[in-house]
Amino acid sequence: MRRIVICGLLTAALLLGTGGGADAAKLKLKWGSTSVGSGLYANTVTMAGIVNRANPNDIDLTVVETGGFIENLSRIERKFIHLGPASAAAAFASYQGIIDFKKPNPVLRSLWGGYVTPIHIITSKKSGITTLEGLNGVSYAMNPGTTSGRIIELFFDALGIKPNYKLMGISASVDAMKSGSVQGWFKAGFKDAAVLDLESAMEVNIIPVTKSQIDKMNAKYPGHGLLMTIPAGLFKATPKEQISYAYVVSDFVHKDIPADVVHKIVKSVYDHRKDLNSLATLKEGRFEEMYKMAIDFELLVPFHAGAAKFYEETLGVKVPAKLRPPEMK
Repeated sequence: MRRIVICGLLTAALLLGTGGGADAAKLKLKWGSTSVGSGLYANTVTMAGIVNRANPNDIDLTVVETGGFIENLSRIERKFIHLGPASAAAAFASYQGIIDFKKPNPVLRSLWGGYVTPIHIITSKKSGITTLEGLNGVSYAMNPGTTSGRIIELFFDALGIKPNYKLMGISASVDAMKSGSVQGWFKAGFKDAAVLDLESAMEVNIIPVTKSQIDKMNAKYPGHGLLMTIPAGLFKATPKEQISYAYVVSDFVHKDIPADVVHKIVKSVYDHRKDLNSLATLKEGRFEEMYKMAIDFELLVPFHAGAAKFYEETLGVKVPAKLRPPEMK
């Protein structure tokens, strides 16, 4: 399949490419995702497939493996990908250039509210560590550049917890846990494949969090702390219902993607939103309420003009001023 290198301003002419035939008429876009080792990768593949099947003559989306949600934000800014998932809190910090983002990223636009996903804070059963405070000084796998890594590092900082971080990738973290070279790790995703992989090889603890701990997080890093209840039996390590750290995952897009194209992407996913309920990582996510999620969890990066137009025309809502992009004002 012919690929197009995009540079400079993202225009319809560049996106459409050159050459004859039906394939040349398709808009070729790259949808960034995560590592293939993450259960969240399947979510993007499923959504891209929905869009491609709904628009066979108009859109050709290719899913691209990336280092994670934080990387997606910078890739969108540099147009290495055109859209991709990210933490709503991190996207807002990037958009504004606050906390750990040094400069604003004004090209970001939101597609939908997305879903809520937990971050499981894991320790080996052999370590005997069952509380967050027990992580002080412990060898702990850290995945730099990932959203969950960013959030966990901020969370532990807000609580004054100082593990002995060992920097590595997601797949290496699984191996390090199995070999015992680290005693703890974290992993985002509801019934995540990496956690299931760990439990097939060893016994682990999944440490619950408390509301007071989340309050401390929000006191230091506003808008970054969220709770989620995970059900009993989700993993072997969670025989009872417990509280987990959580964050909202949304998909973001470069503002220069044509509005009619974004309209088609959002419409395709919206029309097939119930199909996403079969995905384990979206099971508790209310993705079928993708617009309502943006309102309920105070999404702070404005919608793309194509998305805002779709919601107003289809749902009969008035998109709040804070979510209306500058292009529509």
